[in-house]
Amino acid sequence: MEGSKLIHIEFMNEQRPIRVVDSFDTFLDEFAVQVGGQLTDERCPFGVLLWPSARIVARWLVKEAPWDRDAPLQIVELGCGVGFLSCALALLFPKASIIACDYEEHLERYVKANAAAWGVGDRVQFQQIDWRQPVPADMKGQADWVLGADVFYDDSHLKHLPPFARELLKPDGLLTLADPKRFRFGTAFDILKGHFTLKRWVEEDCDIEREGIEDFMVNSGVLKLKVSILEFAQRRGSNRAPPEGRATE
Repeated sequence: MEGSKLIHIEFMNEQRPIRVVDSFDTFLDEFAVQVGGQLTDERCPFGVLLWPSARIVARWLVKEAPWDRDAPLQIVELGCGVGFLSCALALLFPKASIIACDYEEHLERYVKANAAAWGVGDRVQFQQIDWRQPVPADMKGQADWVLGADVFYDDSHLKHLPPFARELLKPDGLLTLADPKRFRFGTAFDILKGHFTLKRWVEEDCDIEREGIEDFMVNSGVLKLKVSILEFAQRRGSNRAPPEGRATE
């Protein structure tokens, strides 16, 4: 696939292929031309890389699945990027159907290529989604589970993602978000408490891996991250946050 490269990520005791962008700098230059130089955090396509939070939540779900493995789930991943987490979910839940969503249409070819390589192309589909718009009628209230990893890059995401996720979910649905506690994390958490009930908050250590991300992160000197994984219930209830770094049931 032109402009991409194949890397391998260990998941479920196997080295699995993932297509990511070949050169982020080259891709970004071309993308900047497409958008007339109007690059912002809201429209900066980092999804062509593979970020640590997606890897961490996928590996965590191997040991901490909140659903029965054979449940016929309807799952939506928001901000799917190249589709790594959606592919992992398809392996972990073999009877689930997954909709991998992203604002950037060009990511569809990555998602389809990766799903085919993992043998889950029949259960992972891509859909271009804009959180600022109403939830598509055929998706409203249909999801058992909505997930997102590293999705709060811009203030507009704080405003639009929580109510969008709520509209996607069934009344007894579950929202799972993973974030490395960037500077918007606290605000995002406060907003999410207004829409959902916090069920669990765990902290997972993450080693920075070179495969799939660019040198600007590897060379920053940061070798480890602590990724927060938050689970929210659709129903309202007590929203008091747990002490930092501790899990809550």
